Amino acid sequence: MRYEDVNKTLLAEFPAFIVAEDDFELAYIVAGLFTEYILKAHQVGNREVYHQGLRFIEILHLDETQKVRELATIGYLESIQNTWPQDLLNSGVPFHDLGEESKKWWEKLNHFWAGDMKALREDDYTE
Repeated sequence: MRYEDVNKTLLAEFPAFIVAEDDFELAYIVAGLFTEYILKAHQVGNREVYHQGLRFIEILHLDETQKVRELATIGYLESIQNTWPQDLLNSGVPFHDLGEESKKWWEKLNHFWAGDMKALREDDYTE
């Protein structure tokens, strides 16, 4: 997927997710807003939207484009780690519900926060 198409794809897959026109082109702003959206889905028990949202993040992590994968980690996962309630994160939500690639990058973010500046390298990928 082209980086420029991520937000269009997101909005097509989640028609109830509304983004202000001024924010539409700002991928990292939209990522933060979307993680709030799936948090609210989790909080009200809408498991379908919650899991669909996490699957979308996994799809981004599996994309062939480095910039899209970076958005998945720095835009989406980092937003979750920094804005979701700590008690929820401590209980394993959403880690246990993430796809395998997203889990890998979640752990890499944790290593980065612990001071490992090389943790976010894409050693597993070739361009």
